[in-house]
Amino acid sequence: MYIKGIWNQVDQNQQFTQPEISLRLQKISKNSTFVYLQCSNKEIVLFKEPKYSKAYKYLRIGFDYKFQVLRSPSLLINSTQSEWKGENIIQLGEIYAIKLFRENALKQCEFKGSLRELQKLRQYLGKRMNQIGFHQYFKVYRLIGQGSFASVYLATRIEDGMKMAVKAFCKNVIYKQEKGKEGLVNEIQIMRDLEHQNLMKLYEVYETQNSIYMGLELLEGDLLYDLQKAKRKFTSMEIYNIMKGLLEGLAYIHEKGLMHRDLKLENILFREADNFNSVVIADFGLATYVDQVPFIFSRCGTPGFIAPEIINLQNETQPYGVVCDMFSLGVIFYILITGQPAFKGKSYNTIVKSNRTGIIDLQIDKLNQASQNLKDLLFQMLQCDPQNRITSKLAIQHDYFRSFDEDELELMQRDDEPRLEEIITKLNSKYIRLDLKKLNQISDDHQIYKTQELKVSQSQNDQEQIHMLMRTPLLTGRIKYQEGLLNQGIQCSDLILQSPSQDQDQPKWIKSFLL
Repeated sequence: MYIKGIWNQVDQNQQFTQPEISLRLQKISKNSTFVYLQCSNKEIVLFKEPKYSKAYKYLRIGFDYKFQVLRSPSLLINSTQSEWKGENIIQLGEIYAIKLFRENALKQCEFKGSLRELQKLRQYLGKRMNQIGFHQYFKVYRLIGQGSFASVYLATRIEDGMKMAVKAFCKNVIYKQEKGKEGLVNEIQIMRDLEHQNLMKLYEVYETQNSIYMGLELLEGDLLYDLQKAKRKFTSMEIYNIMKGLLEGLAYIHEKGLMHRDLKLENILFREADNFNSVVIADFGLATYVDQVPFIFSRCGTPGFIAPEIINLQNETQPYGVVCDMFSLGVIFYILITGQPAFKGKSYNTIVKSNRTGIIDLQIDKLNQASQNLKDLLFQMLQCDPQNRITSKLAIQHDYFRSFDEDELELMQRDDEPRLEEIITKLNSKYIRLDLKKLNQISDDHQIYKTQELKVSQSQNDQEQIHMLMRTPLLTGRIKYQEGLLNQGIQCSDLILQSPSQDQDQPKWIKSFLL
């Protein structure tokens, strides 16, 4: 069903949110005239006069709106080749117009104006709408990660030279999944609302006829999963820094009424290598607001980390709160301290059964050696009853953080093994991580991929999941970092689809729990 245009008529006495920017632009039509725009986080409002006293049209920002930047010809490496391929572009041309589109709308809207005003509009729209096009805006260098429904590439945005991790999705694949489009839209909209140093940043989203590309912050550190799997030993100070950063990130999203619902080792990364102050929470594919009931996904998460109120949920319309994340973070805290999984088992069903009880052994030697403040915080995070579980806001104020310098540091210095710090340093030097030198070697032109040769996987995990989403339904689990040339795949428009290679030495279900 088609709609006539992209704008809505303003009702009498209609109220709008506080504007962030005001612009004067020429609205192109048969009778082109200058209009005055007020742009807020939720809407764009048009006025006919500069006093902004009486609005006459508006649009409510949503995923159905897109924008396109029109530019003068770009500076090319080879003028005989296409100007729509990033590998042939030296510099983009200047902006001369911006068009707004709406899905199923018969009309579109074009704005022209000064370069300064158009750049402001472009920056504003980039944070809130999908931009049409991709191949002409990026130089893509190599595949750096892969999930079941997405592939991740190291790329540079030509416009400003910013390095990004571009996550590519094939719309045909994603939209065929149950609640696939709804889940992807939810994740993008949530990430657009987040701005915190301990949360992965989404810069912009680009869209072509067949694909969606998320321009994400490039994190050059490790996954906590990989460090733990490599038997990385963490000092008390490192655990303190990791937990403090994670709690600050959680407190930020919880204040917004948002819960992550899939906190696990695989979704904890570091912005910089060997800098545990740079911890970042990633993957908001299962995140939702507590007031959006019923939730898109109710019983979801990764067994071994899920809060009891979710894994034991009987009625999928029954709500629960943000403290579900505190249980998952408590499990991560436990693993950092002990080096062991909180819920042990040799099979998927055993781990699920153990997770359902919510009972965790807090009497092991590693915990007995810890300070009372640490044990008390961990105990409060791992309460089975969400009513008794500590909140993220209160956890940051816990004595573990307030008295760490006095208690924990003294405990570290009094360790029974005087050479412990030296031993830990030697152990840590042996863990394997992504070769950052190779990651940063992007200066040679022959290393640039043609953007239309990007690959994304469409294989699905066919393991029995007892009606539970084990991983993010769209980004789908842990990204497997890769290097080397791309394999041949099945041509599918502007993406190539391939099945991800699987490790042969372990069953699929165990990957989330292997330490």
